[in-house]
Amino acid sequence: MAAPTLRVRFGFTPNVFTLDDAIRGRLDSGNVLGGATTFTDVTTFVQSVSISRGRSRDLNSFVSGSAAITLENSADGRFNPANVSGPYYPGIEPLIEVVVDCLVDGQSSHTNLYRGFVTDWVTQYPNKTTSKVQVSCSDAFVKLANIETTSLSVSSTDSGSMVSSILGNAQVAFSGSTSIDTGNSTMQSINKSTNALSLIQEIEKSENGSFFAGSDGTLNFKNRHSSFPSATTTVFSDDGSDIPYLEVNQPVDDDLIFNVINLTREGGSQQTAQDTASQGKYLKRYLERNNLLNASDSDVALAATFLLAKFKDALPRFSQMVLNIDTLSTANQLTVLGLELSSAIKIEITPPGEGSQISRQSVIDGISFAITPDDFTLRYNVSDAVNSAFFRLNDTVFGALNDDRLGY
Repeated sequence: MAAPTLRVRFGFTPNVFTLDDAIRGRLDSGNVLGGATTFTDVTTFVQSVSISRGRSRDLNSFVSGSAAITLENSADGRFNPANVSGPYYPGIEPLIEVVVDCLVDGQSSHTNLYRGFVTDWVTQYPNKTTSKVQVSCSDAFVKLANIETTSLSVSSTDSGSMVSSILGNAQVAFSGSTSIDTGNSTMQSINKSTNALSLIQEIEKSENGSFFAGSDGTLNFKNRHSSFPSATTTVFSDDGSDIPYLEVNQPVDDDLIFNVINLTREGGSQQTAQDTASQGKYLKRYLERNNLLNASDSDVALAATFLLAKFKDALPRFSQMVLNIDTLSTANQLTVLGLELSSAIKIEITPPGEGSQISRQSVIDGISFAITPDDFTLRYNVSDAVNSAFFRLNDTVFGALNDDRLGY
């Protein structure tokens, strides 16, 4: 078993004209028409890479995926942005592209780990003979988060079509790759002056879907039906039968207990769903969401009922799983590196001293890597899938009567 071979590349080309780009799309500023970003492989100078993508729990919106890269800079100061003699000058600046990927043993094509944009270059001199550069990166969310719209208008349509309309609007003009599901809920017409990312995240909550940047930089919008798993998932276990892992955490806590759900859409009345039995055990615990963009109160009421069923009980769940990529077979490396945010997985563990196996269907909420020359660790944050899934006919896991809830 061999660890995947890491590769880190930067788009140092400083003067490529990019249509609709706030920085490189300026006329009369030295940007070259017809240019293309040239990626330079800097892997030999990389000391460590850490990547974090996703969200901490499934009630939250996804946040901008980040990467931190440490570069050796002692030999010639090539990564110091102020070094006019450096080989990449003047291309070392914020918002240039960065791509982190890896080559699994025996494969001919690289597997994506992260794609985004540099936000900070920090040159460090820990002593008289050493220089390092700490590079901080954010994914495509960084561009949306820096776009303020003025009276952005979109007619009533499904949530996915509204996200597409916002990304394609002249005020946003997102030019990267996208993968947008058709929404399950209809949104009301909007006319807003707001932040582009915040607006799409309002739609994400109104749909109870998922909006995130993938490992290849693609912006993904998943409707709530595609965000839930089927019975066929990737299985991780500790008995040698499936993909092995280092450790798994199983909390039972009150962090995700909510038994009074109050949801209100813009222009609508508050819709409430509550469970007195849960309140009797755990006291009243409120989940409030306002300014939702759903087109009808009835849709909001169904959402409240769904969220109540999902969060009213304290159930055992897995929250985190750690894997050492170095120890996995080539096939298993390809499998785990190919999983994405919102992917469904199954985790199995046989607790010492208890005998019987515990098995839970889960959904990946967060993916993080810690990579050095000696280590390649992957960590998943997960949420429970069984308590989130909709009823499915003829499904052995999600087709149980009096257990799984009907969808909306």
